[in-house]
Amino acid sequence: MFTFRKKKRRAVDEVTEFATIIGEHSEFEGELRGNDHHLVAGTVIGKSNLSGILYIDDDGSWQGNIVADIVIVAGRVEGNIKAKSKIEITQNGKVTGNLAAPAIAMAEGAVFDGKITMKEASVIRYKERRGVEEEGSGEN
Repeated sequence: MFTFRKKKRRAVDEVTEFATIIGEHSEFEGELRGNDHHLVAGTVIGKSNLSGILYIDDDGSWQGNIVADIVIVAGRVEGNIKAKSKIEITQNGKVTGNLAAPAIAMAEGAVFDGKITMKEASVIRYKERRGVEEEGSGEN
């Protein structure tokens, strides 16, 4: 199992381990299915049908359609994303494809090209504040 490192995202604050890992120098082609939390730091070409959190790391990329409970994109996705709970695109994330989820959050700096489908909630835009020191906050 992979223990999550330094920058924890809101949706994964409670996650300490990922059961499935596609490593930084690895490539997977096909359909990824499972009931746990999944980390992609390498390349995936294919589709998913997952329960749990799918986290696409800064260096990770996905080509194909994604279905999961929660999807967090810090890397690149070329394909449609459907989440049962939430989609989050971080400040370094890039998505080309359509999004469908009850909640969608995009950080300032995120890149998105596609359509959004939401039934009940609204899109949330936020400025990343975790791990960022504010000007003038230094101690004297």
